[in-house]
Amino acid sequence: MSIIPIEKQFLTINPIEQIEYKLAQREAVSGDELLDAIKQSEGHTLAPRLRDVVRKFLVSAVKRRGRPINSKGGEDFALEEVNAWYPALLRKHEEEAEQRRLLAAAAGDILASAERTPSELAYTDILNLRRMKHVFPNLDWQTLRNKHSAWKNGHFHPVEDDTDSEDFDAEIERQFPTPPE
Repeated sequence: MSIIPIEKQFLTINPIEQIEYKLAQREAVSGDELLDAIKQSEGHTLAPRLRDVVRKFLVSAVKRRGRPINSKGGEDFALEEVNAWYPALLRKHEEEAEQRRLLAAAAGDILASAERTPSELAYTDILNLRRMKHVFPNLDWQTLRNKHSAWKNGHFHPVEDDTDSEDFDAEIERQFPTPPE
């Protein structure tokens, strides 16, 4: 029987799986745990799973009572989702509005001028999503429209408020380049 030293008897823990498990359990993940996961992939391409984990790393380490912390990063990610959902929802509501106009014209009726616009309906649908209710708890559709427009045009965060001038995804791509195919 061979004798194995005690320090070699421990199983290694995959930091990415540990972080994914904690996020699934809605537990806070420390910056040290994220740093360990990034250090593990040093010199290699950053795993897509780890990229997703880094994007989700918006869970606060300490929950506080009262008003939530104003997280510009969280808003940026949420507005990226809004930007992805908005065109499809707008198209859907424009098609429905066109159908209502055609049916009203065929029946000889006139639609009310107070009908909600397709844009209003699209932004309202986005705000009614469970995730968006958490990110934008007190917004109406017009405020979301204005935030989305400012975000798309690059005027969402004034330059004087930025403390870090580097793009996070670009920095990850620089440190962990994708291998040539």
